[in-house]
Amino acid sequence: MARNFSIKHPFFLSVITLFLLFGCASKRYMNKALELENAGLVTEAADLYLRSLQANDDNIDSKLGLKRTGQVVIDRKSDEFQSFYTSNQYKEAVFTFLDIDNFRSQASRYGINLGVPQSTFSRYNEAKEIYLDKQYNKGIDALNAENFTNAFSLLDEVLKIDPNFRDASQHWVTARYEPVYRDGINLLRSGKNRTAYYAFDEILRNQGTYRNASSLRNEAREKALMKIGILPFNGLDLSKREIAQELRTYLTSDISRQNSPFFEIVESPILSQTDITEAIIRGVLTKNQDKILELPSDIDAILSGKINEYASLTTPLQKTRRKAWLRETATITREDGTKEKVTEYHKVYYYEYLRTSVFKMSISYSLRSMKNNSVILSDVIHKNLEDQVLFAEFDGNYENLIPGTWYSATRDSDNDKIYDDRNSVNELHSLFENRQRITSSRELRERGLAEMSGQIAHHLISYNPER
Repeated sequence: MARNFSIKHPFFLSVITLFLLFGCASKRYMNKALELENAGLVTEAADLYLRSLQANDDNIDSKLGLKRTGQVVIDRKSDEFQSFYTSNQYKEAVFTFLDIDNFRSQASRYGINLGVPQSTFSRYNEAKEIYLDKQYNKGIDALNAENFTNAFSLLDEVLKIDPNFRDASQHWVTARYEPVYRDGINLLRSGKNRTAYYAFDEILRNQGTYRNASSLRNEAREKALMKIGILPFNGLDLSKREIAQELRTYLTSDISRQNSPFFEIVESPILSQTDITEAIIRGVLTKNQDKILELPSDIDAILSGKINEYASLTTPLQKTRRKAWLRETATITREDGTKEKVTEYHKVYYYEYLRTSVFKMSISYSLRSMKNNSVILSDVIHKNLEDQVLFAEFDGNYENLIPGTWYSATRDSDNDKIYDDRNSVNELHSLFENRQRITSSRELRERGLAEMSGQIAHHLISYNPER
């Protein structure tokens, strides 16, 4: 069955609006171009005819205008080219021809073919060869003099005009990356292994291969690499063993996920045993480790910490009976037969429910060198997450409930109160529309551990001994 769309449909309104905007812009540019053309400003007029077609490529008048003025522009530029060529100004000739070629390409997008004398093409190739040969040789001379910045500028210009000019692209690579390569070597010699790694990595990512940059990058990484053992964070009592192991799992995952070339997690069964964490740390500090507790020999640093505070719980659902009024509208018939609507309020109860989930944790951590027991980095993190639900239920239509209070279900009292104003009613009704599902303490715990682990991982990955 065919669907009938109204012209008021948002999609069609948007299309029509855009069409009108572009149409108006195209016409405005065309009218201005016509004024300039009549005033003899042909180059400026041709530019506006192009802009008119960019706004609306179906503007026939703009196409005709571009055909007229564009050919004049090309003819004038061709004369300029010939003048430069005959006076041996090859640079100016080359760039004038490139202007011609660019303008013709723009016009051809709209089906406008602008003619250029055939002799211009052959003379351009001659001028280009002479000019690029000069720039190429200057670039090679600069390269031989190890003036890499100047060499790069000259060879880059050559390749922008002719990407296949002789072997310019090979020399361009040398001009571009030899300074970076040499910087990398100097950095490696001075112990700036991380910075050296990034220098060689830049070359390899952008160029693929260059001299022995790959092996030097590997050397820089090996020298900068820190192999880390992660211990479960110990707590004040054995009840924190599970959370300690969970945090260690998060940390191992987060640090590995960073894909840092300078950190590597070393796994070993002894590192995951929460009951000997204190003994391992004590052994590291005193350099008096028991053979049973001996750590893998290739570990450079130990990441450990302490759980200072931890709480994770969801309270039982608290149910409270509340008083309110049920508003009912009835139609009564008076003695004279007339009918009248009256509002009556009845005393009722509804139930309010409250529940809270909490995750609270405080940890202190440090990364210690296995070589000299120095603290490489340390910090304290506090995390406090909480969720609460407060909602209500009523055995009936809650939309007729009115907030208030009363003292007796069977007797009226002067102290009975009905709050039948909009704000009070909306506040009460919102309780019945509130969500009832609470974020569990387990969910808060997972989120909290993930956030704390992420902070530690970021702190670790951001560490740079070369700064």
